[in-house]
Amino acid sequence: MAWIKHPWLRNRYAWTGLAFAMYMLFFDSNHLISLYNLKTRQEALKKDELWYRNKIEEIQRKLKELNSNENQLEKFARESYQMKRADEEVFVLVDRSTLE
Repeated sequence: MAWIKHPWLRNRYAWTGLAFAMYMLFFDSNHLISLYNLKTRQEALKKDELWYRNKIEEIQRKLKELNSNENQLEKFARESYQMKRADEEVFVLVDRSTLE
């Protein structure tokens, strides 16, 4: 290695350390690309978790409202499940443009 002029480049420990660092960064099972992919996946899952928590809060609020108010419960049953009283008839009008 007489052709290398800088003394730190002749140091075999520096070359070994550099080779180890390259191996750890690019070839190990926990290399940089996999760590980046895991980080982006974690961020996406955190966004999903936040969305689901907000959805759960919204549903719990609606459930509390339905359980506390009899008129709201009846309105919800009529609109969502086309329920009716015994002496009533219900006609469901459907727009033809939405069917196509």
